[in-house]
Amino acid sequence: MVANQSGRISKWRPHHIHCEPFFAINFPDRGENFIQIEHKIKETMRTGTDTLIEVIEGVDELCQACPLCQDNRCHSPNGDENAVRKWDAVILKGLGISYGQKMSAQKFRLLIKEKAPMAFCINKCRWRDNCTLLD
Repeated sequence: MVANQSGRISKWRPHHIHCEPFFAINFPDRGENFIQIEHKIKETMRTGTDTLIEVIEGVDELCQACPLCQDNRCHSPNGDENAVRKWDAVILKGLGISYGQKMSAQKFRLLIKEKAPMAFCINKCRWRDNCTLLD
């Protein structure tokens, strides 16, 4: 298993690992840096590379690029930091993973394929109408 091309381990929150590859909506108003990082996450997870990913708690690089993230907290009207942490907890439990865990994108992809869609995704996720996993 290797780190990504820059030699770093990608560190992402659980719902970005699980949801970004299947998210069929764009947020051009969040800026070019956000779009580039979002694309990197989607491509890494979709292709299942051997890039090493660490599951982190709280704000990650995608959050930091988002104009709705202030003072290291999400302030989105679609779900603030408290709501996002609850989503992250659901993903952790559903995939059977924990914060600090490291796996290749390929292993995460296989795990998601095995466990998804979770009941939460089908019944409660506010973004389910924009999720290609549920098609």
